[in-house]
Amino acid sequence: MFVKMNLRKLFLFAVIFSSLAFVWKNISAQTIQEKYLLHIHKTSSPIVIDGVLNDDGWKNAEVANNFFEVLPYDTSFSKTETECRVAYDEKYFYVSAVCYDKIEGEYITQSLKRDFSFPITDAFAVVLDPYLDQTNGFNFGVNPYNVQREGSVDNGGAFGVTTDWNCKWFSATIRNKEKWTCEFAIPFNSIRYKPNSDKWFINFIRNDLKRNELSTWAPVPRTYNPSSLAFTGTLMWDSPPVKAGTNISLIPYAITSIGTVSSDGNKVSIKPNAGLDAKVGVSSSLNLDVTANPDFSQVEVDAQQTNLTRYNIFYPEKRNFFIENSDLFGQFGFRQIRPFFSRQIGLSNGNVIPIQGGLRLSGKFSPKDRIGIMTIQTADDSIGSSGIIGQNYSVIAYQRKIFARSNIAFLAVNRQGFDHFEYDRKNFNRVGGLQYNLASASNKVVGVFFFMYSNNNVSSFLSYSHAAFLLYNDSKWALEYNHEYVGKNFLADVGFTPRIYNYDASTQKVIRDSYWRLEPSVARKFYPGGTLKSMINNFKVEFYSSDYFKDNYSPTELFNQVNLQINFQSSAILELMVDKTDLNLQYATSLNPKDTLYFLPGKYSYTNSTFNFKSNLRKVFNYTVNLQYGSFYNGEKVTLNSTITYRFQPFANLSAAFSYNRLNFPEPFLDFELFLIGPKLEFTFTNNFFLTTFLQYNTQIENFNINCRLQWRFKPLSDLYIVYSDNYDTNNFGNKNRALVLKFNYWFSI
Repeated sequence: MFVKMNLRKLFLFAVIFSSLAFVWKNISAQTIQEKYLLHIHKTSSPIVIDGVLNDDGWKNAEVANNFFEVLPYDTSFSKTETECRVAYDEKYFYVSAVCYDKIEGEYITQSLKRDFSFPITDAFAVVLDPYLDQTNGFNFGVNPYNVQREGSVDNGGAFGVTTDWNCKWFSATIRNKEKWTCEFAIPFNSIRYKPNSDKWFINFIRNDLKRNELSTWAPVPRTYNPSSLAFTGTLMWDSPPVKAGTNISLIPYAITSIGTVSSDGNKVSIKPNAGLDAKVGVSSSLNLDVTANPDFSQVEVDAQQTNLTRYNIFYPEKRNFFIENSDLFGQFGFRQIRPFFSRQIGLSNGNVIPIQGGLRLSGKFSPKDRIGIMTIQTADDSIGSSGIIGQNYSVIAYQRKIFARSNIAFLAVNRQGFDHFEYDRKNFNRVGGLQYNLASASNKVVGVFFFMYSNNNVSSFLSYSHAAFLLYNDSKWALEYNHEYVGKNFLADVGFTPRIYNYDASTQKVIRDSYWRLEPSVARKFYPGGTLKSMINNFKVEFYSSDYFKDNYSPTELFNQVNLQINFQSSAILELMVDKTDLNLQYATSLNPKDTLYFLPGKYSYTNSTFNFKSNLRKVFNYTVNLQYGSFYNGEKVTLNSTITYRFQPFANLSAAFSYNRLNFPEPFLDFELFLIGPKLEFTFTNNFFLTTFLQYNTQIENFNINCRLQWRFKPLSDLYIVYSDNYDTNNFGNKNRALVLKFNYWFSI
């Protein structure tokens, strides 16, 4: 039966593998690093960062210009002119740019808030790869209003820039008629690099949204992210930068919260707290993070989601301690098979567990070797009478570069219980694994292959996981193969593996099950000519499949989708999708918490049609619409998701997210509706003063949330926060809890 149902899948695998084998043989390791050279010279006098490019250091600097267009096409020089220069002294790496702009009108920017979204903002950025490994680097950028954006480039830049990483640097911009200029001063002790190396890899990126053109100095094919480290030029030093000086930063914080909880009689509680974080540059490439009594409360609230699946939803990490070199720890495995997920530390079912302290050493100890070592200790009896004991979380990660851009990695995660500081030998969980991250020199082929094993106090039977992912991607074709296997006793207490946990509504128990997953896809892009070319950049047709099986290979869920995507020259996107699901439900499932009935195990088949439209995000008024209609289990489902945004450039963003689900079922099941409405008002009065108000009305969890946050960045990376939050029951609008939080942190550089 399995073979009969999946002959088409096996045929598809054969097509994909044969295609990959062909393209692998024909991939040339062409490099552009030797073609695009820029020499950097030491300046005899410091450069004043004021946006005026009249310093002596710029007069003798080489010019990087003649940018290439990346979007909408990658076949010619850019129409927008950009000139870049670099220089350095003992403390700083300097960058300047002249961004010519002959089109009248306001620059397009979302707000004055730091770490803006680069694709939807007029901006300039520099990409640095100091280790020449084409795997890890840095990205620094500004918009015309001198709003900064910095981030780490991980995994070769295949997935863009991680803007959660922060460091202290300086910039200035000036807006003139027909151009804007910018200057950067990046301290050497803020970045990681190899001392005494006479060359780095570098690229410059310009986004000109008035012309709707993205361009780079070293050409980047439009298929790939412009920050891709596979496509850079070479920066040649006249004298290699030496080891950075002392690099120690102390970041103390103080916080006070005043709040009430209805279940506790609305008694007013005042909770003051204080702690310290520190960053120590062990070398120019290794960093030690130290934290004592850290405050891991998130001053930025999570955006809630409606969940009609049978499994938990992934929410990303936002806490600073875990950010730098986070790919070493957190990107091991796949999104649904994470052996380490830092959000499991210090949080439990929405409750904050006090952390006593932690250490983390991460970075490079040789040009080809990266290491990460982390240990964190939580306190005993953290949640009142819950009986939670203290835990020590320790992680060791190692990564070794091989071939042009690939690496092999090792990870070990250990959770060990300590009951009032006494070792509890039965309370532990350990996970270890190996992973191979493949990236071809041309960036056309990427892949991930791993095997992981769990050592726990439950069982050693089926306590492992393995997977293989392979993708070929060029301007016309995207061919993907993926398989996953997770054993039911692969227990990653500090990870994220939601699919092995199945809730049985009839017994109200959670049952662990092993599963296989096969996930192939084929996509083809077409670039129209003639009159269509002025309106449509390209359109894509894709077949996607995601199938789950039990250990004996009998199917539990078969999902197939056909997708047509049209990318307009204006940057608007239209998608039409049709999918079919054949579900062999293993356990009783309830979707409506107000309905005592549940769907019995058995076979269900349903189809769904989807319409997606994303308007031109360059416009001050823009919107997205997602409309779905189809069958669902034994009934019907209508879904409408939408966001609406209006910008008062550059000082305010008014937006609203709306999600509506209507589910109709035959008797005796009850029909029900779910609403999730999230208006957001964001005011950026200056580059350093922000007010954000976020409302979320969610009928699925019966909660209405108000979160208002005032942030004053009075010095670089030093902030004062005032946060007010309020939660109400959506049934009677009775108050659940409210709190006012005052938080202060200051960044001392030694």
